[in-house]
Parts: sequence; structure tokens; C-alpha cells
Amino acid sequence: MLINELPDDCLLTIFDCIQDLTDLVNCFKVCEKWRNLVVRTKKVKYFIDQPNSPDSVCHLSDEPVDVTFLSKWFPNLRIVDVLLKTPKEDIAKLIRGTESLKGIMCYGYSDFALSTNIEMLSISFIHPDIDLKQIKINETVKQINFWNSTLGEFKEVAHYFPNLERVKINIRCLLDYVPYGSNDSVLENLKIVESAEYSDTCSSFVFIDLCPALQSAHLKIASQYLTVNDSIKCTNLQDLVIEFGQPIEWNDIWRLMSKYPNLKHLAIKGTYLRAEHIKQLILILPKLILLDAREAYKVTQEAANHVQDYCEQHGRSIKFYFKKDDKQIEADWPQILNRPKKICRGFDFMEHCFFKRFNDLPDLLDPIDD
Repeated sequence: MLINELPDDCLLTIFDCIQDLTDLVNCFKVCEKWRNLVVRTKKVKYFIDQPNSPDSVCHLSDEPVDVTFLSKWFPNLRIVDVLLKTPKEDIAKLIRGTESLKGIMCYGYSDFALSTNIEMLSISFIHPDIDLKQIKINETVKQINFWNSTLGEFKEVAHYFPNLERVKINIRCLLDYVPYGSNDSVLENLKIVESAEYSDTCSSFVFIDLCPALQSAHLKIASQYLTVNDSIKCTNLQDLVIEFGQPIEWNDIWRLMSKYPNLKHLAIKGTYLRAEHIKQLILILPKLILLDAREAYKVTQEAANHVQDYCEQHGRSIKFYFKKDDKQIEADWPQILNRPKKICRGFDFMEHCFFKRFNDLPDLLDPIDD
């Protein structure tokens, strides 16, 4: 049997499995029947550099992208991963020709991305001493992923993005400083902060003190020296993940946790917490309902028994995970089995970020949930 003699349903199933752009283009060119059957293009929402999900396509070739093809055959594109070899004028053409486009992922600094009405950006950095003259206030951007920047540099440019709700920063240098100043109010809308900090002193907690509406934070910290202001309470913070690169003294952890009295979900990685510390944590955090201590190396069944007894005596319910191979966590949160993705659908920190290590966090959270 020739392939063209297959029933249309079979061909549709085959076409739905094709994720490489070049293969799709070749299928379009075969005949009119195939062109009409490749309806998957209407479902595609993401054009990225690697397979991500059934509603995405990728570009595995080194050849330049045919942006005319993208604009015409993918009318519902929401996020585009801009390739290095694609000319800027072609990218601008794609942006103008795709009304549904909401996000751009690009390598290096890209002024065309900052000058459009895009809501989601994944870029290398914006250097405050070089790029500020080239950008303007952009009220549409709600999410930025900087993968080669610092918290201090971001704070210098944050006022250009007054409606930001999520920022992810992979800090590149060994020394960073987060200054206080008149622009502090521009961080008032941030709901999610994710940062990896490799400096000798930690400024992440100083930074999130500047975010009064912050609900969720995922922090990777190399230093054992924490800068913590005890006088500031972050009462809106509900979800916190901390990956420590070096063991932290319990007194420092205690001081830190006391800043977040309304935490509901806490994951602490890379520490030597013991049962007595777990006992104090659940007292410090009266609203805690989930504690992930799977990477707190000295937590044992004794701590789990105490949590269970405490909950029974005081009428609280706390999910406590401390075994690396805990099967219950997979039943409670099946999404932790998902492989790392550059783009996740839904602006949901607990679903897409809480149970992942920092290096596996998505670049962008697409708010669409249909």
C-alpha cells in the first residue's frame, strides 16, 4: 500500500507526531491533500529550539527559518524562540504578522524584543550602562527570564517594566549588590521571583524584601553568608524553595524563616536539619501545610513521627516529605514526574516550579490554561 492510500485519520495521526519545522514544510509541499490534512499547524502555540510538547514545533536545521511560512501556517503562535541565524528584519516581520504572539525567547540583547508589545521575554541581559537609551517603558511585559544577569542589574532596569509579575534570573557573576533606592516601588507587582546566586555573600533575601506582593520564590544560593533584615516581614510569601550550596547554621535559618510567617509550602535543600529543627520550623510557621525536607540530609523518621503527633494534637495538617524515594509525593503531586520544559502552560508556581531544581525551572510560564 502506498502512503497516500492510507485513510485520512492515519495520515492525521502521523502529521500530529511531526515536530520538526523542516519536516512539516516538506509535508506541505507533497500535494494538496497533504497540505489540507496538516491541520496540526493550527494547534501549534510554541516554536522553540527543541521538542517541548504536542503543541510545539522545533527547528533542528542550521538553515534560516522561513518566517513567511511561520506567519501563514501557524496562526496561533504564542511564543517564538528566535534563532541566532534569523535576520532581525525577518523576526520583526514575524512579530508584525502574528497577532497571537505573546512571548519571545532570544539569545543576547535584542532591542526588537524590548520595543514590541510582548508579554513574556527570555533574554540574556539588559545592561543598565549600555542599553537604557534603547528601550522605553513597556507596560505589557509581565514576565522576564534573564539567563546571564544579576539582581542588581535587574533592579536598575526594573522601572521600565512596571507590571512585571514574574522574574527569573540566572546570575552570572561572583559579586552582586542589590541597592535600595527610589525605584523600589517598581517591584510592587512581582508575584514570582526565581534566582540563582553564586556570589560570596547572598543578597537574594534583600531583594525579595523589596517585593511586597511576592507570593512565591525559588532561590539557589552558593554562599553560607546570608544578609537578612529581621525587621522586614514578607507577609504575602506563601511558597518558598531554597537550594543551599553550603550547609547553613540553624540560627540563620531560624532568623530567615521568621520573616515569612504566612508560608504554606516550604522546601529546604542542602542543609543538615535534624528532628529538633523540624519541630521548631512548624512552630515558627503556623500556616505551613507542606514541608519538603528530602534534601535535608539528616532528617529521619523521628522528625516525621513528631510532625504526625503534633498535627494530631493541634488539629493541623502538614504534608511532610523526607525520603528521596518517597512514593507518596508522586501520588500527591504527579507533575513532579514531568520532564524539564522550557515553556509550561499556566501561571502556577506550585505545579511547574516548586518540586523542580533551579536548573530545571521553565524559562517562561504561559498563562494560557485551556
